[in-house]
Amino acid sequence: MRRHPRAQRLQVVLDLTERQEQDALREWGTLQQQLLQEQNQRQQLEVYTLEYQQQISAPRDTPVTAGSVHNALGFMGQIEAALKSQSQKIRQVQDKTDKARESYLVLRGKVKALTDLIDKLEQEFMLQDEKNAQKQADEWANRAAFRSRSSRHSS
Repeated sequence: MRRHPRAQRLQVVLDLTERQEQDALREWGTLQQQLLQEQNQRQQLEVYTLEYQQQISAPRDTPVTAGSVHNALGFMGQIEAALKSQSQKIRQVQDKTDKARESYLVLRGKVKALTDLIDKLEQEFMLQDEKNAQKQADEWANRAAFRSRSSRHSS
């Protein structure tokens, strides 16, 4: 099947853009996984904080020593610092994820636009080929009819 020359050239661009789109989709997926891991890590830190709070505040048979309260509060302070750091890390990964998503969506739009353009060019090319074929068939029919009339008149 013959193809529109411009559509053939655009196909190269489309192939390249589709590869870029797939790369962007993979990157977005990787960042989403990383974001999920970071959020899970933050949740784990929050659980640790609750556990230490319960250690201090839960009723017990034996009295809580000042040293154990001091240690628990120290660990909670470290966990709090880790939570702040983790929240900052999550914001950074979220920003990267948002940018990767946007990049993917832009490329997806380009792929769709190129695909639509190539389809339109191919359809126009096919219609033009059909018109040319019909025109040629009409010309042949007219010539045949003219020859047929000419040969009847000359006899």
